[in-house]
Amino acid sequence: MCYTKKTSDILSEKQILDFISRYGKEIEVKVITFCGGEVMSLAYFPHLVNILTNKGIFVQIITNGTIDKLNEFKIPNSINLIVSIDGPESYHDLNRGKGMFQKSIVFLKNAQQMGFHTEIFSIVTEQNLTLIPQFEEYMKQFGSIEITYHPRKPLSYLKTHPISNIRGIISGFDFLSDGKIRSLMKTKNVFPPKHLGCYQIALTSNGTVYGCCEGFDKIGVIGNPIPQLIGNLKEKIKGPCLGCIQPDFMCGIKNIYKQK
Repeated sequence: MCYTKKTSDILSEKQILDFISRYGKEIEVKVITFCGGEVMSLAYFPHLVNILTNKGIFVQIITNGTIDKLNEFKIPNSINLIVSIDGPESYHDLNRGKGMFQKSIVFLKNAQQMGFHTEIFSIVTEQNLTLIPQFEEYMKQFGSIEITYHPRKPLSYLKTHPISNIRGIISGFDFLSDGKIRSLMKTKNVFPPKHLGCYQIALTSNGTVYGCCEGFDKIGVIGNPIPQLIGNLKEKIKGPCLGCIQPDFMCGIKNIYKQK
């Protein structure tokens, strides 16, 4: 999705549930967000989500919407589906493969009919930036659905991040300039958000724990005591925004953020 490296590690359902259970003994768990890779490709995923929603936990799922397991989820009203759609059909399919746009659209329509909460997550490059008005007009069929725009990871992110550091420009999906990222931040709902600040425990598939889903400065590992992880997170939260654990990085947009 963001043209960044992913690990091949996969946590088991038991590992995830055990971690959540331990965390819940220290702090009430209200919301859990799953992202990937494509989480719908995990065989156990609907079962895992059903266990969590049965406990009263609200679940957010970032998905490309091409694997339809919607019928397997028992409590749609406790699930927010954040579907990745990168613009009009021709552009989206050029990026993700022929026919993928229509799969995602059908998935989104089915989800709304079944009572799921829905959002759109859209990667922005030099090529689809000007297509945003056309895209938004098309998406009006889904009502007042929220669209969050995510500039393709800027070079400032990739040059600094020691893991997600694929720097090559893929022809047709080029990086936005700093100025265009600043303009997008001023006019649209974006990720990272305009007011940076993350208060989260981010467990990754290799068992490392960060205080930010975009982070690389770990606060521990899956087996650490939860109070230790929370303490490490609090120690790292610093200004100047709502509280960023990596204020010298800020999702790779520190300089852009300061200039906007």
